Amino acid sequence: MSPRRRTSALLILIAVVAAVTLPWALLSARADLSFGPHEARYQITADSRLTVDFGPLGKLLVPADDYLPLGLGLTVDIGQIPVSGADEDDSHTGASERRSDRDSSDGSEQGAGGGAVDALGGDIASYASLFSAPQAQVNEVVDGLTTEILARWALAVCLISGVIVAMAFILGPVRLAGIGRAFVGKELIGIGLVTILVLASVGTAVLTRPKPLDADPAFDGTPLAGAQVTGRLGGVIDAAFTAVKDFSDDNDAFYDQVLENLRAKWTTRPQTGNWSDQGMVPRPGGDEDGLNADVSTFVFGSDLHCNIGMARVVGAVTRMSDADAYIDGGDVTMTGTSAENYCFDVLDDELPDKLPRMIVKGNHDSAETTNHARSQGWKVLDDTSATMSGVTFFGGPDPRRTVFGSGPELETDLTADQYAQRLNDEACASDFDIMLIHDARIGAPSLRSGCAQYSLSGHWHRRVGPETLGSGVRYVSSTTGGALANALTPGPLKMDAELSIVRVDNRTKRPIDVQIVTVSPDKTVTIEPWKTFPEPVPLVAQPPQTQPANEEE
Repeated sequence: MSPRRRTSALLILIAVVAAVTLPWALLSARADLSFGPHEARYQITADSRLTVDFGPLGKLLVPADDYLPLGLGLTVDIGQIPVSGADEDDSHTGASERRSDRDSSDGSEQGAGGGAVDALGGDIASYASLFSAPQAQVNEVVDGLTTEILARWALAVCLISGVIVAMAFILGPVRLAGIGRAFVGKELIGIGLVTILVLASVGTAVLTRPKPLDADPAFDGTPLAGAQVTGRLGGVIDAAFTAVKDFSDDNDAFYDQVLENLRAKWTTRPQTGNWSDQGMVPRPGGDEDGLNADVSTFVFGSDLHCNIGMARVVGAVTRMSDADAYIDGGDVTMTGTSAENYCFDVLDDELPDKLPRMIVKGNHDSAETTNHARSQGWKVLDDTSATMSGVTFFGGPDPRRTVFGSGPELETDLTADQYAQRLNDEACASDFDIMLIHDARIGAPSLRSGCAQYSLSGHWHRRVGPETLGSGVRYVSSTTGGALANALTPGPLKMDAELSIVRVDNRTKRPIDVQIVTVSPDKTVTIEPWKTFPEPVPLVAQPPQTQPANEEE
């Protein structure tokens, strides 16, 4: 056989094997992802249904004809709600740090609280988040299953094709020719066998086709219209679904009005401000040189705490401000479990496509959170530097992990104070423009030493600055999610939520000024005048240190 014929035969073999193995890869693929607050396993089926299996409680059956082609369905096996962390280990956490975290008035331990009732409320909020913004969940499922299907398909094609080629090589051309002659004249038998197999498969699919669903009236007028509930779940679905739907409706109505107020307020927002760190201000009639100044605009948020309603506001502000990038000071989630990656995905989806984005881990996030962010194309500061729009940021993850009900624990072998000192040492050996750190207290030594000139942070849930500290300048953002202590963060706001627009002079890489966008619980939106960043103070000009370096400001 000529090389050309061998190549053609190999390509035909691969095509046939690919066609035969695709159904297997499609129907055997499994993806371990999340469903609301739960861990969940997803698997494609051939019953034209979305089946959400809650185990002993029963199942939720939803017609899938409008979502999946070719009569395909999807089964979701619901697992447990992950709870990370354990009781605080006194051998790992210093008493001074625990007292600072417990007694400080910065509101750093915000969110759903630690009680069982609060935890249940948090689960309802997670379901409502899923119901309000399902696209992030859909994207996660599609990506996870697609990856699994392609991996299984490629593996099957390679293995089967490899085995066939190896057998052909072992048998040799003479034996292969003999096998081929044995099948000559038996094409009709082969066609008949294939036809029988196809008809048997089709008949089996028809005979095992599930009965039509008995729609539950509780879902009328909702995206789940036509769904059926089985088992014990049917006895509580009306109350549970009503609670979730009411929460979702209230949340959507609240933030729809907030966005409308934001758009109205944006047209009259204060426009004056410095357009360079030298204080240049556009003339009232407009100054073409000033308006075209070399300035980068960053939208800065922190402590969103899974408030997907405010994620919509973040996306709107980044678009209206024509931001060059979005930077996040951490605490996108409430506990940092893998299921809460959904909260991050909603924020990611709300931001403009291809907008550069950066994050640093907060104490309510986890390594899982930042690993997921990195996989979505975010720049993650992990004791590293990264450049966006010509400005170099430096920072690192908060060493703590705060888990509701069990208090803070350490993800590293360093306390917050020890990590602050190590970060200072690394800052002194690094070349960067702005430090991005979750807790301002951890960045304070770097400002006092002069190794960092500017820092952006959050964690305290109250705004501070911009103000000088030591030899540098810090700005502490309040909570973008409106995270009030001992209250659920998702849903309509219970305290003011803030988002910052920071302008940086691209020539000197220094922050120029900041404008604060505040959303209040009564849905009003306030956009403050621009506040100028003060200049760093040379070490020789600093006043004597009057407070301990490890005391929270």
